[in-house]
Amino acid sequence: MRGWLIYKEHDRIRNEAFIRLLQQASAKRGMTLEVVIYEEMIYAVSGGASLFGRRENPDFLIIRTCTPWLNEAAELHGIRVFNSSRVSRTANDKRLSHACLSALGIPMLPSTAVHQRRLSSLSPSYPLILKDPLGRGGTGVDWVARPQQLGAMTADDELLMQPVGGQRGRDVRVYIVGGAIVAAVVRESETNFKANISGGASASLYRLSQEDTELIEKVTRALPIDFAGIDFLIADDGSLLFNEMEDAVGCRSLYDQSDIDIADVFIEHVAAQLK
Repeated sequence: MRGWLIYKEHDRIRNEAFIRLLQQASAKRGMTLEVVIYEEMIYAVSGGASLFGRRENPDFLIIRTCTPWLNEAAELHGIRVFNSSRVSRTANDKRLSHACLSALGIPMLPSTAVHQRRLSSLSPSYPLILKDPLGRGGTGVDWVARPQQLGAMTADDELLMQPVGGQRGRDVRVYIVGGAIVAAVVRESETNFKANISGGASASLYRLSQEDTELIEKVTRALPIDFAGIDFLIADDGSLLFNEMEDAVGCRSLYDQSDIDIADVFIEHVAAQLK
């Protein structure tokens, strides 16, 4: 089987070690996995048998670019994609992920999708959190303490607004492969309300309770997740509050804190799906 691993150039550079692990795991199972740079491709969205112009379609795609349109276009050409377009769309738009998981009864902070021009008319309570709904890795997330800050916002026009909630600077990331929980880590920052490893947070393995596991399994039964991370805030009583999903989830903290090779776990799932 011949697959492509699609990255944007700046993400490829940052993820070279993980890419090697994916390729080694693929080779071990008799599959080839070629790295393809998103910006260098030409996509024949009409008028051709191949989505990729002069290049023959691969047997499967692992798309790590947070571009759901490409996942869906590939599916229209009969190519197996990891993750599916449905999961990619849901995970890469915080508005959609909150709407979908709220419909499943997953606890979360009250969340409002709003255009920036309407913020001042809402008279929200301060402090509050404003998020770029398409941001990832902690980017586009702002703590707003007073109304005067709204005029200086550099976020995109469309926003997700939430109250401040959960234990400050702590969250839990749950790694899902093939619809099953692989592991969870708790990320903690003493200096920032965001608990991103790239922002200097520390991490350790986290033991999920039975209630936590049942909550997460509500999500995995509803969404066909091949490989993703689900991030939760931790409420004051220790329960989990959904925060976001990561389609192209980062795995550094899991490798640092465990002997789990999640690249190998994921490729085992890919191989099983392609049989």
